[in-house]
Amino acid sequence: MPALLPALKTLFSHSEKCICITGSGGKTTALIGLARLFALEGKRVLVSTTTKLQLPSQRAYGCDRYFFDDEVLSYAPDQGERVFYALKGEEKALSPDVKTLHQLAEHYDVLLLEADGARGCELKLHTERDPVIPSFSTATLAIASVGALGKPLSKACFGWDEGDDQPVTAETLSFLLSHPQGICKGMQGTAVVLLNQADVLTKQQRKDLQNLECRHTLILGSLAKNILYEKD
Repeated sequence: MPALLPALKTLFSHSEKCICITGSGGKTTALIGLARLFALEGKRVLVSTTTKLQLPSQRAYGCDRYFFDDEVLSYAPDQGERVFYALKGEEKALSPDVKTLHQLAEHYDVLLLEADGARGCELKLHTERDPVIPSFSTATLAIASVGALGKPLSKACFGWDEGDDQPVTAETLSFLLSHPQGICKGMQGTAVVLLNQADVLTKQQRKDLQNLECRHTLILGSLAKNILYEKD
């Protein structure tokens, strides 16, 4: 089977200047994996957030340098170098000012931003405040986890009504793909929707999901196993 992360990198070819990753169920894994692949190409990569990230003490980002203050502004990255920059909160790495990120983008070939939060849920129905996608973004990767199938909506989908114990179905995913506050909200530039954790599905389930209507490029895969499931 083809590998997922190289396929994603190819989809963002020529639009990787600022990639925002939104949704739920795999954002940070995608962020880390794409940063590594772009760096292997010799690109200068900046990893950051417009919302919140786990602190480097909690998650291995694989970066060469880590900054939590304005010292990053005077740093000149080498080709193939990955640089992490965020503000240090008590429990999370916090978003720098968006103007600062825009300024830093001039010194990097790729800016990878985690631009959403879902509090560990596999799906998300957005509020008016999110996702936080800067106007200078050139690409968007929206992620939703199909591992939510069969689980109660109120527990699997952040922002869904509490107490709604209806199970997540393919129809739920179709609803979230078309809803203005759903998976595709705010996508800019080259737009790709990844239905993640597809390795837990049957072949027929994957086929059914691949046929869902989506106004953007829709793919199924597994970030954990780095597998892309192509249409039959």
